[in-house]
Amino acid sequence: MSIKEIEYRLPDDLIEILEKIFTRCQLDTIYKSYENGRNTTFRVNKLKGNTKEVMDELNRYKIKAVNYAKLNNTFIIKGSKESSLRKLKIYDDGKIYLQNISSMLPPLFLDIKEGQTILDMCAAPGGKSLLMADITSNKATIFANDINEIRRERLSYNALKQGAKSIIVLGTDGRTIGKRLNNYFDRVLLDAPCSGEGTIHIRNSKRFSGWSEKKVKHCVKLQKQLIESGYNALKDNGVMVYSTCTLNPFENEEIVEYILNKHSDLKIEKVSLDIPNSINGLTKYREKIYREEVKNTIRIIPNENMEGFFIAKFRKNKID
Repeated sequence: MSIKEIEYRLPDDLIEILEKIFTRCQLDTIYKSYENGRNTTFRVNKLKGNTKEVMDELNRYKIKAVNYAKLNNTFIIKGSKESSLRKLKIYDDGKIYLQNISSMLPPLFLDIKEGQTILDMCAAPGGKSLLMADITSNKATIFANDINEIRRERLSYNALKQGAKSIIVLGTDGRTIGKRLNNYFDRVLLDAPCSGEGTIHIRNSKRFSGWSEKKVKHCVKLQKQLIESGYNALKDNGVMVYSTCTLNPFENEEIVEYILNKHSDLKIEKVSLDIPNSINGLTKYREKIYREEVKNTIRIIPNENMEGFFIAKFRKNKID
């Protein structure tokens, strides 16, 4: 499928947004990922297994896995479908977790440590909470929240399967957590509901048929309420990471700008990421000028291995 054919299938308003953000070369990478989807990726769950036993089983079934050098215990599957991994014992035993590489990144910027109390505000199906449990060897307390009952059941199932005993599953509206548990958490992760522009797959119309400017505006309203709640739930000197799997600035840079303007004690910290297909946050979109420090955020360009993502890191500084 040519680039023109891919563009023809996408909403005109979405193409206009993307063309204002990315170079022609970057757009070609995005559209190819929209056409072909992303390679299957997974991480080894150290709570249950180790790399050697995982690789031994993959080799036994002639499934080729390539180490992703930028992240520990992370692998890319070449030449096999995700369904082939789901048939393996290492999958059934929770020794691996299927997860896109981009989705593994936000927890890594939280600076999490054993003994901390951590909130994952919109957690289901649980990949980021599971990774945090793995990183801290089940020695942190992780509140994994999701308002949707069906998704929450999946989250609970995944936590049990992966041996993530440090996860406590909540089922509340994330917009109210800041009032209920004010100034309570050392770390807050808000992987916000979004319009999903980073996950589009042309061959799966469900991934983009619901996209509209109206949906983006709805997401923005919800994201502002959630990030305000996350700020209120965060302790002084705590770290909050905000992320989405979308590409437009309305759900990304403008949310960052919104919360920074509202709270002078909240400072943005640089997200440093040495991987291909990543760019700094925007300081300008059309006529809109953002704070200079907003460039310390990062945007992942959708590519063959990674979904499109946006990540921002904040620290709440106590004001005397």
